[in-house]
Amino acid sequence: MKSKYLSAAAALLCAAGLAACGGGGNGSLPLVVQVVGLDRTGLVLLNNGGDELLVTGSGTATFKTLMEPDAAFNVTIKTPPDGTVCKLANNTGKINYYSYQQTVVTCTPNTYELGGEVSNLTTSGLVLANGPLTVAVPANSTRWEFATKINNLAPYGVTILSQPAGQTCALANASGVMPLAQKVANVNVTCQ
Repeated sequence: MKSKYLSAAAALLCAAGLAACGGGGNGSLPLVVQVVGLDRTGLVLLNNGGDELLVTGSGTATFKTLMEPDAAFNVTIKTPPDGTVCKLANNTGKINYYSYQQTVVTCTPNTYELGGEVSNLTTSGLVLANGPLTVAVPANSTRWEFATKINNLAPYGVTILSQPAGQTCALANASGVMPLAQKVANVNVTCQ
């Protein structure tokens, strides 16, 4: 009878010792996230709903809590950066020694139209430019707009690349910074 109690006590001590060795958050593997296209602060990620990571730009970022081999991870976006859409890839699974870097976050700023009004344009040949973007404005137009949208918070500077035949045009409000969440429609052209 005595040996049964000793065996049970020994088994209990072994179980307690093993329990103290594992499962206590003493992981050895970092969960690294690759971030692409992030040009501003404000992105906050969560792992498994709790471990929080503030990301300040493109590159790699690492969650603070180390993970056990074969532990499940689930990376989600808690807070997206202003004016930006971020998407996750490979954000769930199990971490192991061969794939520390699992999750990829790709961020893209919102884009908006850049344009304005046109006054007294009676002939063709007016071409406007914003860096490499150009737009030919037809005669008798009352509005113009670049075909390619511009990233929010990006600077712009519209110039006249070509004057219309027999007329001289001038720009108003030609430069600035794209707003966070709206188009610019007041780069106005007046021709004589």
